[in-house]
Amino acid sequence: MQTRGDILVVDDDQSIAELITEVLTDEGYSVRASLTVADARALIAEHRPELVLLDLHMPGETGHTLVCDLKTDGLANISIILMTADAETAQELSMAGIDFCLLKPFDLDELIDCVAKHIPRNCTI
Repeated sequence: MQTRGDILVVDDDQSIAELITEVLTDEGYSVRASLTVADARALIAEHRPELVLLDLHMPGETGHTLVCDLKTDGLANISIILMTADAETAQELSMAGIDFCLLKPFDLDELIDCVAKHIPRNCTI
């Protein structure tokens, strides 16, 4: 069976990254996770996802840095859903190519619905 789409979860909180990965895998998506922006870059170079679920505030390089890099490296067609509790910054970043922002804390049904709406249409079972 074909997966519904490839997703990369980028969050420095390992328990959150694992939970999101498990939930979306159960929904039929192919999901990989990264705890750092640097590792996320390597995973994107290895196999470009259709969607990136991205935590904004991370140690070292931030999610904002990755967004800027993706948009300038010819990868603007990758959908990005920002995950953050920082509503003000999320609003500012929505002008920078973010497809959607999930404000933390969010429930899992909201996550599933949001992913389904933002995964490219050609990725179906």
